[in-house]
Amino acid sequence: MENYLSNFNDPIYKEYLNKLQYVYSYKVKILKKEQDETRYYKENAETIELKYNSMHIVITKPKYKDIFKEIELIKKEKKELLVDYNNLQYKILHDLNNQTDFKNYKETITKLKELDNKVKEYLEYYIKINEMNRNEYKENLKKRNDIKTKKIELYEDILQEQDSILNKKRIIDYLNFGNQYYSTFDKTENLIDYVIVKLPEIEEKNIIKKKVKKEIQEIKPKLKKTDEEIEKEKRSKLKKKIKKKLNSKSQQDLNKLEKEVKDKFLKLFIFKNEKECSDKKRTAEHYMKKPEIIDIIKRSKDIEKRLPENYKTLSKPEICKEIFKL
Repeated sequence: MENYLSNFNDPIYKEYLNKLQYVYSYKVKILKKEQDETRYYKENAETIELKYNSMHIVITKPKYKDIFKEIELIKKEKKELLVDYNNLQYKILHDLNNQTDFKNYKETITKLKELDNKVKEYLEYYIKINEMNRNEYKENLKKRNDIKTKKIELYEDILQEQDSILNKKRIIDYLNFGNQYYSTFDKTENLIDYVIVKLPEIEEKNIIKKKVKKEIQEIKPKLKKTDEEIEKEKRSKLKKKIKKKLNSKSQQDLNKLEKEVKDKFLKLFIFKNEKECSDKKRTAEHYMKKPEIIDIIKRSKDIEKRLPENYKTLSKPEICKEIFKL
């Protein structure tokens, strides 16, 4: 079972799945025109070969086995062995056996046990891999919902904030959250009913780094806008606002503002540096308790968002380290 799990999670197999998408995008382009020596696509049961000008990719496909088909074959083999087993057992019990029957009887028992173990291995793998896949899918859904919540909060902050410099970082974060959100739709909860008995092989040279352009679908006007259309219109307006704001201020201005925000925040504490912050001497003038530090952080929402979500559970020295990393 461990070998099957290892093959499924092997980086080579992950690369193969990604490479298929890449190769198939060129397949469509090539098949629209006549193929020649410089541009062609070939595929059979064993391999895929793509030639596009100087780029050349040869993929040897992985070898799969259908779990339940394999179990059916094992059952059939076991059924035939049981006939031999019963015949040998009858001969031995009734003293009708010859010298080799004992040996054949033991070998048959061994084969039957091996077949049972093989079925057990397949079923254990099936349960384990689908449990892992289901957990990953649930984690993915949680991540998607978390990102969606953060996007909504950030969107509201952007609309309410009047300072275009302070808004710049929020806008960049919002766009990054958008990319992360749509990437969560790549993971699906499909049942895995196969094992990989041989990993794929990939040979390639002169790979073209391809940028995939997203197709923009034209939305036909309707008498009444749907919630989705309203949301798209909001995003469109936000994008225009983003472009205007990003071009209005330089990165130098943004860095200057962030430094001012950080300096203003640090002045709320008695200590001046990380060493004083971490100090455990209660008699020191710069000493502050962990709850006092957390209370100040909680009142500074912009700063709190930049700290780890679990900062309250960190030790005092760890919190100090995070504060002075800002």
